Amino acid sequence: MAGVLAVVAAALGAPAAADTKSELEAAKRRLAEIQAELAEATAAWQEAEQQLELTRHEIALTRARIARLEEAIDRVEARLQRRAVLSFQAGPAATIDLLLGSSSIADFSARLEFLDRLTQADADLIVERDVAAEQLRMEREDLVALEAEQAAEAGRLQASRARIQEAFARVDELVDRLTAKYRAELAAQKELQLIGQTPDPSSPIQVCPVAGPNSFVDSFGWPRVGHTHQGIDLIAPYGTPVVAAHPGVVSRSSSSAGGLQAYVRAPSGTYTFYAHLSGYSSASGSVSAGTVIGYVGSTGNAGSVNHLHFEYHPGGGAAVNPYQMLLRVC
Repeated sequence: MAGVLAVVAAALGAPAAADTKSELEAAKRRLAEIQAELAEATAAWQEAEQQLELTRHEIALTRARIARLEEAIDRVEARLQRRAVLSFQAGPAATIDLLLGSSSIADFSARLEFLDRLTQADADLIVERDVAAEQLRMEREDLVALEAEQAAEAGRLQASRARIQEAFARVDELVDRLTAKYRAELAAQKELQLIGQTPDPSSPIQVCPVAGPNSFVDSFGWPRVGHTHQGIDLIAPYGTPVVAAHPGVVSRSSSSAGGLQAYVRAPSGTYTFYAHLSGYSSASGSVSAGTVIGYVGSTGNAGSVNHLHFEYHPGGGAAVNPYQMLLRVC
């Protein structure tokens, strides 16, 4: 998005008729409004993604508990069934015979205590079954509530996606209109990608890794199932160029989580990581800041929102939050 605003700013600096300059100033204001809407929609998307993932995890745990309770109830029912069969086969006469066959008062008391323990064991089994059945009922109620919550979160996620797509559509419409105004659509589209991308050698992240309209919030460290978010997600239209944020050597990899991935490693060991790419450029080996290395997509576990997952690892160590540095270059 900063690139789009830079295009407008550059156009405002060029000689233009009064009506054209007024139109460009209005477009610049509109782009700033859209940027604010995109930031809000991006935050909503991140929140919905996080909540949906956590809810899905809780649903899986609840279903596992339900399965264990069902198995426990089946085992207790089987034991009660066996006890009922044995009691029916033996009949009440067997109990009387057992008591009458006592050889002494002490033997009679011992046999009576044994029968009491059998009766108590049956009662304990029934209590165990009833407790498990009540737990099962509550777990099933929780599952229904979690599934309803999941559906609501999916709806919120879809709504945030729609807002993002609609905002980018308005950006595209404004860009197309401005480029047509100057009869240089192709040149303006190229400028849209590259303007504002002059490397800043004093910053570890010298250029914005997304060379085009984008939106992001500070989602570094947000909780995920089993880990925390180690980067910043820059939402951008499908196919927007992804560029090396600093000079280094580019390499590629893939994973089920990150999909198509790329790394740019500096001689110092510092590297940046780029995930969910839709494809790679032809760049290989040593690259300079701003070199196109791939394109925005949604491969891996990115969901249906096209975005670049970007990480910064100074000295080759753990990821560090790049949000403030991205604000300066994007």
